[in-house]
Amino acid sequence: MQEQLENHEYIREILSLEKKYPDRQEFHAHAGPVLSRMGQDDDFLRKVIKRNFEDQGYLNQKWSLYNIPFFYIYETADFNLKIHMFPGMRNFVRGTAAHCIHHHNNYILTTTAIFGSGYEAMLFDKEIFMDPVTLVTKLSLYKDFNQDDEPVHTVDAWQPHLVYNPRTFSATLQLWTPDEKRVTDSLRTNPVLKAIKSPLRKIIYSFGLEKRFGIAAQKTYQWYPEGDHFKGIEEDAYFAPTRNAVGPEVNTYSMQTVFYFLQQKGLIDNELLSRMKNNPGVPSYYLPFIEKALKNEMVEETYCKETINIPQGTYSRQDVFNALGK
Repeated sequence: MQEQLENHEYIREILSLEKKYPDRQEFHAHAGPVLSRMGQDDDFLRKVIKRNFEDQGYLNQKWSLYNIPFFYIYETADFNLKIHMFPGMRNFVRGTAAHCIHHHNNYILTTTAIFGSGYEAMLFDKEIFMDPVTLVTKLSLYKDFNQDDEPVHTVDAWQPHLVYNPRTFSATLQLWTPDEKRVTDSLRTNPVLKAIKSPLRKIIYSFGLEKRFGIAAQKTYQWYPEGDHFKGIEEDAYFAPTRNAVGPEVNTYSMQTVFYFLQQKGLIDNELLSRMKNNPGVPSYYLPFIEKALKNEMVEETYCKETINIPQGTYSRQDVFNALGK
């Protein structure tokens, strides 16, 4: 269904920039202003929502606490554009970490704030010193900033970073690309090769060619502060509880978050929702929120989970500074 947007001026501009700047850093730098215009153009955002709500793949996806509420915008083998939603805390405490410190492997991310307070974030140097036995880790702070001050910012490939829970419900528009163009990039969208992804990965790992092919290391770690140092936790172990958190309650939470955003941003399309209400292909958990929106009844705000999957359950900015020795 992304064909609906293929001829939109913003998408044409992004596609043109992607071809013009094969260097991914240059592409991101030039794409940033376009992302800002996208995020402030409500007519464009309504088209994005229509693209998703008329896409059976989006409607039937399996929500979990791992895949936070989002909308697709446009994607190719070279880049991916999305909107992500970030519920705030029920009782806001400034400097509460939203997750572990992590990087996105070989992916570069450029983000622009499009709704809400935005969040505070930290970027760390790419050089990471981790004891392979104890997982005690040393990180160095590269940058500490607020989205209010930098509404468009880029996180480089392999760069550890951290986001703190926003003061109020927020949303961002995001551009993702691999750090460089590879001849293997198109394989990510090949349905045949997707089916044999695990055996292919094993072959790549056996030859130590992860970075050449642009895939995550066999063991990927995230980090959290523990006293005067940081501690590593294997990514699969860290994410297991949220990946496994699925079912009716999570479906309802996800769609409530989506419709809260649509109402607060003023993006309700009554004609589209009326068609969805009468479409048997729309999952039942959409219907209560469609009804509320059509009746102009307010959808209640959702809130983030205030603990994460580490031994102490949460940590703060001060904990990070303690681990940095500051």
